[in-house]
Amino acid sequence: MTPHRRSPPHRDRRRPLGAWLRPGLRAVALPITVALTLHGAPGQAQTAPPPYAAEALYRAADGSESAGRVIKSGADMRLEFTQAGKPVIQIIRRAEGVMYVLDPATRSWFEVRGAADPTAANPGYAPPCETDSQAQGLTCRFIGNETSSGISAEVWEVSQPGQPQPSRVLWDGARRRALRQDYPDGTVMALAFIAMEELGGRRAEHWSLTVTQPGQAPRVGSWYFDPELRVELREELPTGELRSLENITVGAIDASAFQVPEGWTQIVPPNAPAGAPAPN
Repeated sequence: MTPHRRSPPHRDRRRPLGAWLRPGLRAVALPITVALTLHGAPGQAQTAPPPYAAEALYRAADGSESAGRVIKSGADMRLEFTQAGKPVIQIIRRAEGVMYVLDPATRSWFEVRGAADPTAANPGYAPPCETDSQAQGLTCRFIGNETSSGISAEVWEVSQPGQPQPSRVLWDGARRRALRQDYPDGTVMALAFIAMEELGGRRAEHWSLTVTQPGQAPRVGSWYFDPELRVELREELPTGELRSLENITVGAIDASAFQVPEGWTQIVPPNAPAGAPAPN
């Protein structure tokens, strides 16, 4: 089972839009993160989140910014952004395991297929590992339960090739988020719930995020969650990076937002191997 990709604090956290899709369905550009996970406030019952649209902002540690738009309804998501000066649209339908990448300038599109996820719109529990971990040489072992911030979390050990000791993960299955991660090199990432606060007109959970490494002073960031939408509203990383969703509107989304427009031309994906068959 493959660990969810939100993990080590010492890895590059500059992930693109849609970077938390399951393997095979990753967005291809723009360092703005949109959470595809489903979250809830401490102790809150899990119900399906309503559809929403928002502006997505990413600010790097050097102050440079990227912006885009995200539209989400159930398991479907639409991302709009600019890459190399050109508009790009990505339509991600996780339940079907498909992503469509659209080029509005040429009215063309291509398709990327991955594993279907029939539970994508389910707001309930999800484990920290996925079913293909053994194929990737990973070993995930459930150890027991532990309480953190008033939440009963699961303790897992995750081993991978070349790693002398397993990582220890304190996993909140309802939020699909690690509350604490201990790595073999002594690095620790920990979240702690602070309070419910208002952010951009939305009620949000405010969590502190602390990263400690041997011989270094702790680095602290913040994490804000919308318990109704079950999405990260804002993440201030200890590295100085910032990601946020702004100008959020909640309400029904037209189904056409998640479909390829009629009359557009299907093309071979840019990175397709030589000799790949042309689209039908």
